[in-house]
Amino acid sequence: MNSSAIAKMKIPIGTASSVLSRVSMAAPDKILGLTEKFNVDRNPNKINLTVGIYKDEAGIVTTFPSVSRAQAMLDSHLDLNNDLSYLPITGSQEYQNNVLNFLFRESSDGNELLDENRITFVQTLSGTGALAVVSKLLSTFVSKTVWIPNPSWANHANVFKWNGFKQIKYYTYYENGKLNVDKWLSDLQSSYTAEKDDENWPPCIVLHACCHNPTGVDPTLEQWQRILPVIHDMGIIPIVDMAYQGMESGNLVQDAYLLRMCLEYEWENGLYLCQSFAKNMGLYGERVGSLSVVVPPNPKDLKARLDSQLKKIVRGIYSSPPGYGSRVANLVLSNPDLKRQWFVDVKAMSDRLWGVRNLMHERLNWPNLVNFETQHGMFYYTGLSPQQVQKLQDQYGIYLTQDGRMSLSGVNDGNIDYLCNSLLDVVE
Repeated sequence: MNSSAIAKMKIPIGTASSVLSRVSMAAPDKILGLTEKFNVDRNPNKINLTVGIYKDEAGIVTTFPSVSRAQAMLDSHLDLNNDLSYLPITGSQEYQNNVLNFLFRESSDGNELLDENRITFVQTLSGTGALAVVSKLLSTFVSKTVWIPNPSWANHANVFKWNGFKQIKYYTYYENGKLNVDKWLSDLQSSYTAEKDDENWPPCIVLHACCHNPTGVDPTLEQWQRILPVIHDMGIIPIVDMAYQGMESGNLVQDAYLLRMCLEYEWENGLYLCQSFAKNMGLYGERVGSLSVVVPPNPKDLKARLDSQLKKIVRGIYSSPPGYGSRVANLVLSNPDLKRQWFVDVKAMSDRLWGVRNLMHERLNWPNLVNFETQHGMFYYTGLSPQQVQKLQDQYGIYLTQDGRMSLSGVNDGNIDYLCNSLLDVVE
């Protein structure tokens, strides 16, 4: 057939028979989609309390003093920031050394693991990138089932689904305004009884390290001492999502308590830590995070095999991580003065958020204010219904996520009265 005949057979662009007609409309992101609506809202008093990004009392996203000083050092010392070459697939070696030292020597007792070279590491595109990489690794070689708390960060299920997990299961976490550990463990144990002989056993489980998103309610140390032995003895694979280290107590080291507790166990199929500097260094757009895999001690060459597969996964997704943000984090983590300032910065952020929570408690005076004293971190889980959340949005220009989660950093002296009056109105 000649070219002119083929040309006559071509289907006109835009016809219904185009294979692109198979593309359906995706639902907007549950959080970022709300920001798009907020941006076009014409209410002069509108308040965006959706996205988890820290703002100061003036409502401005400012750079931490420690990070600002690190940036100035990079700018003034060209030798620190003039090489724009690709980083290695798994990231900067200096970054790896600094982060592993911070996580496993300063924040936890992982010295022996580091000395024995039992932790494989990847610099990732923040915590979300770490979750994407580890979910691809686990779904390819280990399991296609993951347990996620109910409720959880909306993107958890999305990340695991799109990286090969076939079954997303939810364990009871928060019910009737409080944590329900008994039902959580019952959910896991019931599944074990029914599915332990399935070829897809063991499943994975997502554990929030602190400042649970969206509820802000975390198990106590005593409750974790009940939970972790059950997970360990059932052989479930723990994935620790540590996105808010430092924002519960104001102390970065103190808030790594779940990592320390997990390291008290030997995990047959590994322990997976997804960590981010987005919140606790304010490096949101720089996408600075890490994946650390604690490798079990016995299997021969397992770490080398894991290293090779993680490199292959990263190479196939984004090839290598960005450099600037990791250089900033390197300086903060390695320079003693900057590190001391960083600890001060995190404490100041935590204190401001706790102060906002206290002010709202005083002004609302809700007798049934949900878990005010047990919630921590950037968010307040209001307990509002979807209908009440919608009313706040439509009538007052106040944007919360549909589950009633409020980002406290968007509250300040200039809008707290309007916000609290609006909240009181929608709950009447």
